[in-house]
Amino acid sequence: MTDVWGDRRPSRRQVAVDVVGAALFGLFMFAIHIGQGTVPGVAALVLAVGLAVRRVSWQLTSVIALGAAVLQVVGPDIAYLANVAYAAFFFTLGSHRDARVRRFGLAAAGLAVAGAAAYGATRGAGEFSRSGGWATAVGLGSMCALVVGGGWLAGLLRWQSRQTVQARIDAQIEAVERRRISDLYDVEQERRRIAADMHDVVAHSWAVVAAQSDGARYALRDNPAGAEQALSVIGETARTAIADLRTIVAQLRDPALQPSTPGYEQQAELVGRMRASGMDLELVERGERDDSPLLALTAHRLLGESLTNALKHGDLDQPVRAEIDWTDGYRLTVTNHVSGVDLPDRDRSGRAVPSGHGLVGMAERTTVAGGTFSAGREGDLWVVRAHVPAYEAIPGATGDTATDGTTTEGTA
Repeated sequence: MTDVWGDRRPSRRQVAVDVVGAALFGLFMFAIHIGQGTVPGVAALVLAVGLAVRRVSWQLTSVIALGAAVLQVVGPDIAYLANVAYAAFFFTLGSHRDARVRRFGLAAAGLAVAGAAAYGATRGAGEFSRSGGWATAVGLGSMCALVVGGGWLAGLLRWQSRQTVQARIDAQIEAVERRRISDLYDVEQERRRIAADMHDVVAHSWAVVAAQSDGARYALRDNPAGAEQALSVIGETARTAIADLRTIVAQLRDPALQPSTPGYEQQAELVGRMRASGMDLELVERGERDDSPLLALTAHRLLGESLTNALKHGDLDQPVRAEIDWTDGYRLTVTNHVSGVDLPDRDRSGRAVPSGHGLVGMAERTTVAGGTFSAGREGDLWVVRAHVPAYEAIPGATGDTATDGTTTEGTA
């Protein structure tokens, strides 16, 4: 909580104002009450000292106020006019930020009223009739209640008013802080998304380019047609990567821009590039695709990164199998034989430790879409599994969905 009022400790200016005001009050009241006698005059000066230190120490002020009251009670007369200083004393107690001090002030006010009533009854009974004593008790008690009780209540109302303002300002500051944290979170999420997109585009493209360039180099003399096809794939892959990077850069320059993102339409191109790179890929897709743009992008990126990892780290002499199941949301399973080298770190259960950008990116994409992700070695196989629940259940989802070059199976 912020300290809006900044009055935990009085400033020098406030203390100076209190001292000057107390000095003027003491001189004025002393001049009035000294005619009644020495005790009322001295009591007026003591009360002035209490006013001077009321912001500095409420404990000292309370002691001074009690001393002035005792001095008047044991003396021959009361400094009635100077006793208005008690209103300021109890105002200080009632407006204190510590609840214990406020409760002390309320208790002290009750004792002061009772003491004033008892003093009035005793002095009134001695000077007048018994009924006059009770009348004096009621009069002094009421006057004391008005001074000390009114001062304490005014202080309490001031404290409550300040608390209301404090709470309102704290709420505004908290709302601003929440917005700031939310903006930082959005920026961080956007940064992660862009990093994942950049990694997916560059890693996939250059993995294909590397594989095709090696193939073209080996086939250049004995198989010119194969080398020409490899160069064609390199060119198409490079153009696709450039287009994707332009899309990302356009969104960086204009956050309000909603550029087109890769999705289901690019799946056939992705599969074609992988097969052209020498991968024996078997793609099986079941069910009806979800029309969510987020899920379409997630599915494309997960499939692309999984196949890229298989191309880079897998044994391409063995087939790679990718299964896509839409009957229970989106479920992707990619299985490939491992070459035994350059594999991501794994824990004791064989699950991949998300240390590389690819695995981290796939895990983050799946989590953002509300799903689960795992990848790890299972014997001689590297298995990637991702599942994103359906946003809305599709009742009776049957039929097969196939893209160019895919194998279709019946409904799961």
